[in-house]
Amino acid sequence: MTDLEKTITLKRGIGLAICMLIGTGILALPGLALSVGNVYEAILGWLLITFVTIPRIQICSRLGLRFPSTAGLAGYAEKAVGPWGRYSVSYLVSGSYLFGLPAIAFIGSEYMRQFFNLSELGGTFCAILLVSLMFISNLFGIRAITLINYLALAVLFLLIGLIIVFNLDFLGSGLSIAGEALSGHGNTDPKIVWNVTALLFWAFLGWENLSFSLGEMKDPEKNVPRLYWLSFVLVAFIYVLLALISVGASATGVSLKGAAGLSSLVLFTPGGSFLIWLIIVVLAANACSWNFTASRLIYAAGRTGVFPAVFGKLSKRNIPLSSLVTLYALSVSLITGCYLFKVPITSMMMLVNQNFIFLCGFIIIAYWKTEIGWQKWIFSVLSLLSLSFLASGFTWKVIYPLFLIGLGYFRFTVKKEDILSSQAVDSKSRQEPVPLEDS
Repeated sequence: MTDLEKTITLKRGIGLAICMLIGTGILALPGLALSVGNVYEAILGWLLITFVTIPRIQICSRLGLRFPSTAGLAGYAEKAVGPWGRYSVSYLVSGSYLFGLPAIAFIGSEYMRQFFNLSELGGTFCAILLVSLMFISNLFGIRAITLINYLALAVLFLLIGLIIVFNLDFLGSGLSIAGEALSGHGNTDPKIVWNVTALLFWAFLGWENLSFSLGEMKDPEKNVPRLYWLSFVLVAFIYVLLALISVGASATGVSLKGAAGLSSLVLFTPGGSFLIWLIIVVLAANACSWNFTASRLIYAAGRTGVFPAVFGKLSKRNIPLSSLVTLYALSVSLITGCYLFKVPITSMMMLVNQNFIFLCGFIIIAYWKTEIGWQKWIFSVLSLLSLSFLASGFTWKVIYPLFLIGLGYFRFTVKKEDILSSQAVDSKSRQEPVPLEDS
């Protein structure tokens, strides 16, 4: 088979989107934000990143409605800058997954380390275990992933509900801190606020990745806009509420710093130790969702010649097996390398965030070129301003996304030259006269 079936309904899509967006973000970022800045800088970062995401949701929704296919971002890039954009975006997103999937695994392993009191090496083995579960679950296809997402959603909302109910005392303190930060009375450093906001960009990654699944969406004309906006409202509400509680708790002396910082709030709830297990389940489902969309990207790139053709084939079970195997091997290799070279989780997350800022640049151009009416100017300008703010502090680290974009362009030019050379040879062979033998 060469085409994926349209099996994703609106409910399945929202489940996939929320698990893709809210798993690692809600469980890791409250603590990581407080590790980077104080309570005022952390809450400002949360409010800023939520606000600047709104125009991006509109752009992704409109592009997803116009071009629902497994090409996703790669297709948008082709609309933006031409055929070479598909190549560059495919390499840019693939380079993001190289660090994104290990980062998710390491976040899950941090909770496992706390629960089992493991060493750093033991946490690395737990990270490899998580990506192994991610790989195995994806072998069973979209129905298995959907079931995992539904279970994870139920667990996630139960977990968040318990955390909120048993930590509501901190909400009032969090609202007071937010009011002081917005009025300028809090102790804030603009540079640190940028660092927090740039890190929290991870919280709203996923809608771009979701574009690779839209080719399997039922009734895309009706469901694509609903999918983006419903998932955004739900995710933004949960993020802001947990951010207020976390800064309120931190201001009262509760230690929440680190990737597993939310575990301190979990332990305030009845059965807190058991809830740590539920957190690990949610993180595993989040990894499965990321792996699902990553495999679809590689599959689409294989079909269009961006990657080798072997990645563009499906197994008898209608699964991009080659993509899944490659992702698993790379994830295990990167996890091992990050352990050996002591790469922190925040560095991996910032690399992914940086790549997606550049990806959003392609998206804005595609939206501006394909949309009609006055709205395209408003949302394009607002998105461009927000991306300029987020990209302003990465300095020399932009070498990585620029290298991936250049690699994609190089791959496109080589492929184009091969095609032109092949066409020239075929044309020459057709024009040469065929000698007749003597009778």
